[in-house]
Amino acid sequence: MKPIKKISFFGGAGFIGSSIVKILANKGYEIKIATRNPYDEDVIQLKSSCGDPGQISLHKININSKDQVEAFIKESNICINLVGILYEKGQNTFKKIHTDFVSNLVESIKKQNSIKHFIHFSSLGVKGGTESKYLESKFKAEELIKENLENYTIIKPSVVYGGGENDFTNMFAKLAKLFPIIPLANSNVKFQPVYVGDIAKGIEKIIDEEIKKETFEFVGDEIFTLEELVKIISNEIRAKNIIVPIPSWAGRMQGRIFQLAPKPMLTLDQIKTLESGDNIATNNNKILKDLIVELEGIRKIIPNYLYRFRPEGQFSS
Repeated sequence: MKPIKKISFFGGAGFIGSSIVKILANKGYEIKIATRNPYDEDVIQLKSSCGDPGQISLHKININSKDQVEAFIKESNICINLVGILYEKGQNTFKKIHTDFVSNLVESIKKQNSIKHFIHFSSLGVKGGTESKYLESKFKAEELIKENLENYTIIKPSVVYGGGENDFTNMFAKLAKLFPIIPLANSNVKFQPVYVGDIAKGIEKIIDEEIKKETFEFVGDEIFTLEELVKIISNEIRAKNIIVPIPSWAGRMQGRIFQLAPKPMLTLDQIKTLESGDNIATNNNKILKDLIVELEGIRKIIPNYLYRFRPEGQFSS
């Protein structure tokens, strides 16, 4: 009988992480989840909803503490990092969360003989030399991993859908419900959306087959422009929006205004990220389809959760 593999998971309680935890728990893996608040209702619900008693444990970890990070991954066989932010706030900068933390984590992994596989989530379209601080911080993290480790797998997803709080389909559904006219910058930028459940299946296969020293671009089968995606979402919630493409300078102004909100739906740096180019497979790496033959489509999945934005609810025609 093979020994049970132990997984240390940073970001395991989030939208993508929770889907991965559920599928790996069903495989019998012992999973430790690092969280800022182990008493959060959603985190407790995740722990209680999957796995056997004691199979999943919650640990309050300050990811800025090298000692806590090193102690957390001790005696684990696999480490997964899904920590990330979409906007900067206070001391939580892109550099601190995406680059400095990864640097400390890589250093800790090198010290630990137990970690045989490190799975790191980056982002599709990441490259150096852009105006986007988000992309720059993610790029530097990828370089750190490749330069210092041999047992890594880097995952670069396109935009992810499936019903999470930070799901882009939820964000645009909120906008479509609030604003009959949607000014849209970079409306022709292309995306290759990927379903969160397919991401979880891909990670399961990467772990089971011990696929290492590889970079995967996790993308779906279909490519859409930003404007096409907004129209799909608008139609799904029965909203009659008028989409008005706007120039980059107007988009940047839009980002500056929106980022003043406590939890901004849009920031200037996100506009700069959009300006950096299409968010589709590059043909430079393997893709999710190399792991999973059948992928779910966005039109099949989003009706399962976007119905709440419809004026007359789930069964409105």
